[in-house]
Amino acid sequence: MDVKIYLRGHSMNDMPLQTILTSCDDFRLTEADIRFPMVSIIITSYNYARYIIQCLDSVQRQTYPNWEMIIVDDASTDGTIEILEAYVARHVDGKAIQYVRRSQNGGQMEAFREGLSRARGAFVMMLDADDVLLPDFLDNHMRVHLGKKAVAFTSSNQYQINENGEIICGDHPDHLGKGEYRYVPQQLFHDTWWAWATASSMVFRRSTLDLIMPDPGVTFRICADYYLAHFCQQVGNSILIPGIYGCYRRHGANNFSANPLLGAINAMGDFSRHPPHKDYREAMALHVLNHYDQFKPIFGHMGILIMLFRILPYKEMKDVLRNHGEKFATLKGNLLKKHKKFCSTRKYYDRSPWEERLMRIDPPQQYFVPPPPTPGRIVSTAIKKRMKRFFLGSNHEGEKHDK
Repeated sequence: MDVKIYLRGHSMNDMPLQTILTSCDDFRLTEADIRFPMVSIIITSYNYARYIIQCLDSVQRQTYPNWEMIIVDDASTDGTIEILEAYVARHVDGKAIQYVRRSQNGGQMEAFREGLSRARGAFVMMLDADDVLLPDFLDNHMRVHLGKKAVAFTSSNQYQINENGEIICGDHPDHLGKGEYRYVPQQLFHDTWWAWATASSMVFRRSTLDLIMPDPGVTFRICADYYLAHFCQQVGNSILIPGIYGCYRRHGANNFSANPLLGAINAMGDFSRHPPHKDYREAMALHVLNHYDQFKPIFGHMGILIMLFRILPYKEMKDVLRNHGEKFATLKGNLLKKHKKFCSTRKYYDRSPWEERLMRIDPPQQYFVPPPPTPGRIVSTAIKKRMKRFFLGSNHEGEKHDK
C-alpha cells in the first residue's frame, strides 16, 4: 500500500507529571519523575475537507500535555489532501503530528488500524474528522483512567452541532450517564444495545485494543466503534463520564447517524446502514478462538467460556463447541447446559432498567468501585416483588407509601 508519512515536531514524553493532572494529588510522583501517559489521537478522515481544520485545531487546544496526533486520510477526493499537507507544514510547535495518506479507501476500521500501527500512546482515541473536542476533553478522561478503577475505555457526553458549527442539542441521548459517573458492568451481547456516545467521545486503553483488534481481512467499513466498544466492554468494562467535553457533528452525510434531529424520540441512526449485529458477534468470537493462547493467561479456560456465553446465543455457541471443543476439554460437565443456565440466571438482569445495572461511582474515585450487581441478586429482587404483589395485593405499594 502506498502510504506517505510526514512527521513534524517531537513528542512531550519527557514532560514530568506536573500541575495539570495528578490522579490522586500525590506529588511524590513528580519527585520520582513519573510522567503523564501519552494519548494517541487517531483522526480518521474521508472527504471531510469542510470540517477537518476545526477538528485539528480542537486537538491543538487540549490542556492535557502529552498527546500525539495521527491523521489518516482514507483516499479523499475533495481537496482534503492539500488542506492537510498545508496544515502539517504550518504546525511545527513541539507537538507530534503524523499524516498518513492511504492510496485506497478501506473504511473506518482500516483507517483506524493504519493509525494504531503508528501510535505510541498507552491510551488511544478514535476521532472522526468532522467532530470537535473541547479543550478539557483529554484532561477529564485521563482523570478517570488514572483513578482507582482501571477500565478498558471511557465515554463522555457530547453536544450535537450542525454542518455550520452551530449547537443544536445539549446532550447525546445514547449516553446513559445522565449527569452521573457510571460504571458499566459486563452485559450479554446476544442482542444489540448501546450505552455510550459516539467514537469521538471515547478514550481506549491501548493494551485492550492490542488484544481485540481484528485480524487483517476482518473489517467494518462503518460503525467500527461498535466492534471496538463492545469487545473492549467484554474484556475490561467501561465508565461513563457525565460532563460534555466534545461536539458530535450531524450534517446528513454521516455514515450511520444520518437522520435529522427532529425531537426527543426519533432514532439517531439509520439502522439500514448498520452492519448486522450477528457479524459483530461472529467477529468477536472468532477473534477469541483464533487468539486463544493470548486470552488464556488473562481469563483462563472458564473465563473465556463465560465470555463466549455472553457474546453468543445458544445455536452459535453450539457450533463453537462442536468445532472448537478441544479448547475446553479440561472443563467438566455439559457446556451447553452451562450456557443455558448462565443465560437463564441473567434473564431478569438483562431486562432490568439501565438505572439498576449502571453503577454510580465516586467521581474522583478515591475508593475502588464496588463489585457489579450480580444477576442472581436481581433475580431474587424480582421474585420478592412478585411474591409481595401476589400475597399483599396490587395496592401494597400505595399503602406503604401512605404510611
